Amino acid sequence: MNIVGRIAERVAIRAQAAIVTHFTAAKATSADRAIAFEPEGRAQKRVFRRMTRFGAIVAAAEGHWWLDERALADFRKEELARLLGVIALTGFAAAGAIALGR
Repeated sequence: MNIVGRIAERVAIRAQAAIVTHFTAAKATSADRAIAFEPEGRAQKRVFRRMTRFGAIVAAAEGHWWLDERALADFRKEELARLLGVIALTGFAAAGAIALGR
């Protein structure tokens, strides 16, 4: 993976960790403990969108959210699979470029 990809992935990992920490610190891990949350910055907004689409962050009444820890475990597995796919694709592209350059 190139340096830009690595940096982007690190930024996403930090954003995910910040979001999860925010919810776990507030003990917002059930609908009755939902809290208001506004992502900070573009990276957190992107990760938050992915987490809500996946169901790891669940909407509650009036703009409050809560963290579904079971879904979070599955989300993290999916994110790892996505990362490994990007790495594999990058490796195949590099191998192809090398083969064509010979």
